[in-house]
Amino acid sequence: MDDDSKPADARHDVIVGALAGAVGGLAGAAIKLLCEKIAPPRTPDREPPPGVIAANVVRALSGRELSHERMATVALAVHWTFSTVTSALYGALAARVRSVRFGGGVGFGLVVWVGFHEITLPLLRATPPLRELPILEQLNECVSHAVFGVTVERVRAAVAALA
Repeated sequence: MDDDSKPADARHDVIVGALAGAVGGLAGAAIKLLCEKIAPPRTPDREPPPGVIAANVVRALSGRELSHERMATVALAVHWTFSTVTSALYGALAARVRSVRFGGGVGFGLVVWVGFHEITLPLLRATPPLRELPILEQLNECVSHAVFGVTVERVRAAVAALA
């Protein structure tokens, strides 16, 4: 193999990894929603954080309020999109850096949990401050994100093996 083929092989690996990660992200999003059906992470009176963010953006841009139904729809769209995009990025990186896959995907799930649920969402006021969140809610999100990460990794690996 000559040196000219290495960049093309690396590019191919990253593209396949991103596509495999995106498929894994769809499966992970479905599993995360199933986890939330089995064990809801928050009380019924609290809107899902993606819906709160969307409502805040709509309010800031137009001065209008999102209905509860519209907020739920937007929250689902954000959930699926966020899962697919972050998992595609994970898949692209995992194709080139094996250590990213540590814990069989648990590490990825926990990074998403800490980065978004524990840091970003409270900063965006989409969830209460951490000190006000019940520990069981945080534990629920931690476990369901670990399950999400394992799902993403297993599906990513299976899809990548087909390429």
